[in-house]
Amino acid sequence: MARQGRRRRPLPLAVPEGDCRRDDVRRTVLDSRGQPEDEPGHRASRRQDLPDLQAVRSGPLVASVFLTGGSGFLGGHLAEALVAAGHHVTASVRRTSDTRRLDRLELRKIELDLGVEGGPQAAAVLAECAAVVHCGALTRARDESEFMAVNAAGTRSLARAAADAGVRRFVFISSLAARGPDGAGGPVSPYGRSKAEAEAALASVRGSMQVAVLRPGGVYGPRDTDLLPLFRLAARGWTAIPRSHAPLQPVYVADVVSAVVAALDAAPAPLPLPIAAAERHSWDVVARALMAAVDRPGRVLRLPPAVFLAAGALSELACRLTGKPPAFDRRRARDLSAYAWTCDIEPSRRVLDPWRPRIGIEEGLARTAEWYRRRDWL
Repeated sequence: MARQGRRRRPLPLAVPEGDCRRDDVRRTVLDSRGQPEDEPGHRASRRQDLPDLQAVRSGPLVASVFLTGGSGFLGGHLAEALVAAGHHVTASVRRTSDTRRLDRLELRKIELDLGVEGGPQAAAVLAECAAVVHCGALTRARDESEFMAVNAAGTRSLARAAADAGVRRFVFISSLAARGPDGAGGPVSPYGRSKAEAEAALASVRGSMQVAVLRPGGVYGPRDTDLLPLFRLAARGWTAIPRSHAPLQPVYVADVVSAVVAALDAAPAPLPLPIAAAERHSWDVVARALMAAVDRPGRVLRLPPAVFLAAGALSELACRLTGKPPAFDRRRARDLSAYAWTCDIEPSRRVLDPWRPRIGIEEGLARTAEWYRRRDWL
């Protein structure tokens, strides 16, 4: 039975409301537009409202969604948007996950380790859900085997369990790294290879459920910590960029979220769908937008790729002593300084219509900087 309120168009994925039990739920504080009150643009801040969640809230309802990676950067935004859109969400978390944001949302949490051999521990929950949004992944690892265990084998195991449980749609958040940089002809990093292998593993379940594979490019926005050092450097009057002519096509997190929500109701797509901004930029354009975002004119340092590679190598060496995965390594250095990462999003726009990226680089970086300032990160 549908929820009470204004009528909405039913979806093929709609299932009875009782299909996802509400054993452990808490409510977040949302305004009338589905905007969390601690986000930039909430009415309490007297700033202009941001439309990020409103854009996905006006769509139709899917009764039940199983979300992996809900405590991460992109997954956290997805959890909020799915709840605001009226979905019944079960979010998987790891034992070590910071779940404070999820604790404020009306959803259920379960513990799931995608790297455990023998299949996910979520079979009973999957049987209650109509769709899976698989966002959980390792983006940092000590070696390729760790990437493969979680990103490839974990995806294969989860997809098989979902198909066996009768899940109707499986939306996999892959990465442009699975395709590789422009002209490479394939993935060039352990992370990219693990994502490509995960995509290949989904072929075995396409006959059992609808599968959509989304390949976001570089994702940025509020709560992202990877780009925070660049913002802090820019706030001190310096912006370091690679001495490179390779174009960029980074995508704001809200545009990725709206693409994922659209994929829950879109026609099945046989090929991966690239998700990126509408425009491509040079590093100089990004540098100017970054300085404008922090409201601090400064000097632009154009460094050769060798400097970034050396920094990545030093970071790897330091992390070997601690046993922790490096936040910045040679793979990320090459991604930033040596490769072009662009894609044609027209096929994605056709399949996910009316989805389209709405936030340009200037506005996206400004929103991100505002969020950092509100958290005293800048």
